[in-house]
Amino acid sequence: MIIVSPLIKLGLKIATFVVYLITIFCCYGGYIPPEIFPLGSVAVIGMPVIVTLSAAIVILWLCFGRWIMALIGVGMFILCGAPIKMWFPMNSPTEAEPGAPVLTLLTWNALHGSDLEKPDYEGSRLLETILEVNADVVCLQEVYCIDKSCLTHFSQSTADSIARIYPYQLGDGTYDLRILSKYPLRHIYFGSLYSYRLAECFTVKTPTREIAMVNVHLPSYVLDSKEKQILKIGDSGMAEKKKLGRKIVHKMERTFPQRAEGAEKVLGGVDELAMPTIICGDFNDVPASWTYRLFLKRGFMDAYDATNFFPTHTFNTNMMYVHLDQIFYRGALRPLSVDRINIRCSDHYPLVAKFQILEGY
Repeated sequence: MIIVSPLIKLGLKIATFVVYLITIFCCYGGYIPPEIFPLGSVAVIGMPVIVTLSAAIVILWLCFGRWIMALIGVGMFILCGAPIKMWFPMNSPTEAEPGAPVLTLLTWNALHGSDLEKPDYEGSRLLETILEVNADVVCLQEVYCIDKSCLTHFSQSTADSIARIYPYQLGDGTYDLRILSKYPLRHIYFGSLYSYRLAECFTVKTPTREIAMVNVHLPSYVLDSKEKQILKIGDSGMAEKKKLGRKIVHKMERTFPQRAEGAEKVLGGVDELAMPTIICGDFNDVPASWTYRLFLKRGFMDAYDATNFFPTHTFNTNMMYVHLDQIFYRGALRPLSVDRINIRCSDHYPLVAKFQILEGY
């Protein structure tokens, strides 16, 4: 039998309560407007880690027969159930009804066609992946155009195949959003939204009906190369890590309100659309964040949440494994699946979503 002194027991209980309180703060930080208290939005990013830690603590208290401490933890999880559900979906993909029309969407921050995993690759894995997926609509971020002047990796024959399969394209080359489509596209201008270069708004005329879409790239954290690698700095560089950490938090506190403002502009543009709508792209923000919840408040639903069981991450470099790319939908659409393609040419993974097109609004 292990004998533990009362002081150690008290210390463990205090530490447990601290972790529980931090968990609640991380879960509900996204409910606080970032212009009022941006640290709440910062805390949401760490929610997966702290929730996992809290779950492990609850299990340990159970293993040692400390039921009260474990039950307090269970109560904490019940209290945080709604935001945790946004991060940890508990659904599964479904099939379309027989004969029903289906729309396939690929969204990808393509990092201007770079290939981080295979820098010497001859050709373009970006374009090859687009052809392999064969989606009906492709929404690209950080891509100005599909030619040698814009892409760091390029294959003319592959680009020719892209042009043949996707005869309809949008994106004027002055900012980094590009749309490829098998179906006719119609550009929609929403006043100030266009001047901010936050999104490309358009409709897709499918064989059965017209669907509105928005390809977004909300403001990033603007971290430099050293700041992005903070997690790779070892214990010997703790002083540098602390200095970089303060700079990162400062940048994040500044960009969260900008991102929320950008999201409001996007939502203001689509609010009056009387047709099914899909908003996808690089949101630079995570589930349960303030920006994420803005879309839920306006009647949009998360296609990944509706079709998957288990969290995912779409950013894949420098050990920053966070879910920054989202697909929201509203109206006469039924999400069937959202899959991540595990190709690491960009610092983001692409997402492929399938929707059944329904009748009505």
